[in-house]
Amino acid sequence: MAKQAVMDHWHALQAHQSDWAFRAYARLIKTLSKDVQEKLQLKEEVAEPYVVIFGKTQVGKTTLLLDLMGIDPAQLGRISQIMRGGREAGKSATATAMEYCRSANGRWGLTLRSKTHWFEAEADVTRALGQLREDMEAGQLVAESPCVVHIPSSFFASQAAEGPSIRILDLPGDNPANAAEQAHVNHMAKTYLPFADLVLLVGRGDDLGFLRPEALTLPGIEDWQAMPHRFRIVTTYSYFAQSIKDTAREDARFDASKSRRRLIQQIELFGRLSDQAQDEHLYFPLEFGTSWMSMQKNEPELHARIAPLIAGLRSELLEQISQSTSPVGRLRSTLDSHLGVRYIQKKKTEAVEQTIEQLESKNTTLVSEIAIWTAAIKKAQDKLSRALQGLQTNTLGDGIKLIEHAASSPVFTVSGSYPPREGAVKDDCETLRTLVNDYYRLLKGMRLEVKGNPRLTYWEGVRRLVNEPGLRMIEDIIDDAFSSIRYTLADYTFDTYLFSSNYQEDLRKVHSAGSEARNELVRLWKKRWLGALTVLDQEFKRDIKALETSLELQRHEQMLLIKQRERVEHETALKHGELKRIAQTSQQDLDRCERFVHLLDEEYLAELSQRMSLAMNEQDDCDALLQLLACTQLSNQRVELMRLSQDGRA
Repeated sequence: MAKQAVMDHWHALQAHQSDWAFRAYARLIKTLSKDVQEKLQLKEEVAEPYVVIFGKTQVGKTTLLLDLMGIDPAQLGRISQIMRGGREAGKSATATAMEYCRSANGRWGLTLRSKTHWFEAEADVTRALGQLREDMEAGQLVAESPCVVHIPSSFFASQAAEGPSIRILDLPGDNPANAAEQAHVNHMAKTYLPFADLVLLVGRGDDLGFLRPEALTLPGIEDWQAMPHRFRIVTTYSYFAQSIKDTAREDARFDASKSRRRLIQQIELFGRLSDQAQDEHLYFPLEFGTSWMSMQKNEPELHARIAPLIAGLRSELLEQISQSTSPVGRLRSTLDSHLGVRYIQKKKTEAVEQTIEQLESKNTTLVSEIAIWTAAIKKAQDKLSRALQGLQTNTLGDGIKLIEHAASSPVFTVSGSYPPREGAVKDDCETLRTLVNDYYRLLKGMRLEVKGNPRLTYWEGVRRLVNEPGLRMIEDIIDDAFSSIRYTLADYTFDTYLFSSNYQEDLRKVHSAGSEARNELVRLWKKRWLGALTVLDQEFKRDIKALETSLELQRHEQMLLIKQRERVEHETALKHGELKRIAQTSQQDLDRCERFVHLLDEEYLAELSQRMSLAMNEQDDCDALLQLLACTQLSNQRVELMRLSQDGRA
């Protein structure tokens, strides 16, 4: 066989190398409802992306989805008013699980319960959407599929109108009107999320708690980190905070990568992300709507700085949506979603089993504690007896006398005798200033200590309760006492006194101020010690009162433990029931997962058998070799496909 013929034959084999997987996907899709089939078939032409958006209300979801669909920015205000059903600005446009797509005939349309109504006038569709919300809030909206809004092509920008359209399913993320609406949204999530090309989790950049597990409650979203490459994190108000504005202004190299890394760091303040979920290309910190227009008006230079970054991120998001819609991307996403069911069920089961293990350990501990309480009852009697004896020995009156005695001879914790003595140089202001400083030094180190008391443990308790005066308070008292003489000394022009009598008078004032400060400090310390003594005495009396009922309380505590053990045993039984419910509620998803894997295996084996048969029947050895090589590559392809879908959960 000629070289070119060999290459042509090999390329022909390669062109159909993935057909077996696509056939398995097509067979799986045929088991679903017709509306799901229409959205998710693998088409030869450009596929229509099917994107799910999930997030709280009032975070800019509607503006985002309209932008991604290609709505002309000039039409955003007009179309938003229509989609809100005539409600004032600031109200959510999402009545329930809503799907948005481009109209096929240029008119407004609303599909509900598989029936489409077309509208010629915008006022008519506005009223219909308003009525839809009223029915939802009244609990009268029951449907097996999302409400679909068909948007006329006249609202789309010229470039978007020419390219492939995007269908977007908007799932409300909070405040369901009632249990029926929550059940409806959950049903939509279980039906459509496994087959979505991409899922966008949308929230405000200044409120990233929307990614906490407790905030992601819908089936298929709560465990998004198990298969992060099926999801994209999109934030609005991403450049609203002053800190990010300052960074964008000051860092000349600030770009999309730095913005994404910063966003990931902020998200991880609420909990560490899995290794796979730290891929920065999964994150899109965007800005649009009123906050974006406000920046353009009030901060034009910053707007001009960030605008290219936003445009690049938006283009990348659209490109990722487009890539995920390719036959290979859609196949990979579906396989990833279905195989993720096993992982999620495993993780949930492991979490419940861990809880059961903890409860059983708690039960064992309670058994031991109940036995301990029995022995503790006797100890309580001894403790009560000792407390009564201690109260009789340590009376409040005795304590006051000890504090008064300690106040008569306070302790100075710094070196030097009290009162301090004047220096050798007489009749000099500097000598008096030094004496004042000595008083300050000694008095700041003065404290009261209750000594010579044999009841050491009791007074250790008092000492712990003493609220010792702070240095600032002590200094204020000393300042008040010495303020007059300090001002006097400061006003002298010359340091040397002309008359010794004047020096003696100022010396007397210094000692008088020191005595006054000492007395005030002693009074303060006494007050603190007496306060602590009173508190401890009251505590002793409260303890006695508590101990007097100790035996009854011990028995009561023991009974509480017995009841707690009964609750633990009940919770353990509930967790065992939860294990069964996890298995039951996941069974449908697991069956679909097993069906898909089975279909893949069937089509793979059929393809492999056909290739082997062709190889065995080939007359040309070169063609037979190429067929065998194609079989080997087919096997490698299947292994690689399954490996890629499980890497995100490794």
